[in-house]
Amino acid sequence: MQQPETTLIYWAPSRVRFNLTLILAAVVIVLGLLQAAGFDPLAAACSPRTGSESSATSEGNQGEGSAPATESTNRGSAWLLVIVGLGVGAYSWLTSPRQYRVYSDALIIMFGMPRRRTIHFSDIREVVLDRGFMGDPLWVYTVNRRRIPLQVREPEEMHRYLDGAVKDFWRANPQYAPQPDEEGEGDGATDVVESTAADGSEPAGEPRAETTTDAAEDAPERSPRSRRRSLRDDTYEAGDDESPPRFS
Repeated sequence: MQQPETTLIYWAPSRVRFNLTLILAAVVIVLGLLQAAGFDPLAAACSPRTGSESSATSEGNQGEGSAPATESTNRGSAWLLVIVGLGVGAYSWLTSPRQYRVYSDALIIMFGMPRRRTIHFSDIREVVLDRGFMGDPLWVYTVNRRRIPLQVREPEEMHRYLDGAVKDFWRANPQYAPQPDEEGEGDGATDVVESTAADGSEPAGEPRAETTTDAAEDAPERSPRSRRRSLRDDTYEAGDDESPPRFS
């Protein structure tokens, strides 16, 4: 089966111009090599030159036995510096991104040679550009819920090319396009429809005598004084033309 042709669409350098960790590791390696060769620039710069030749001569006889041991210790520490510098430098070289390349079907992150990382568009779920106060503004979310930061100098331009390439790949290969989550959709609408149907099924002219009777039964009983006042008012209204004023 013939593989589709992949073309380079866009590339962007890393945002970090100078790798300080790699520079410090190189400095440590140089210091270790100088100490192993018998020259210690730090000790020569920091140790003051005091004392006379007579004192140095008198003390030289006592330090002849300890000189080989001290020299071997210095060489051991010097080679330890070289090993630590090489380890830190190799780690920084292999883990610091240098360039980002957008192809028609994949995103390739170039680290120090020979390491590179390939992210196929079939594994990408979303490309997000989030301008925040801290952190990297451009992120790539994979299908397995991993988040990969892209440390580029121009994130807007990188997002435009990368997002367009990913969507073109999805249009050409719809089987890799992320499917919308259908879970949870329609539940609220179903409940609304069912409640509306239930409300509409009830007859509009339902008698409410029972409700009135219940309300009357539940009403508090009137006091005897209020009963006498109401009877007196009714008597005056029925027998006299001019009813006396009512006092509350």
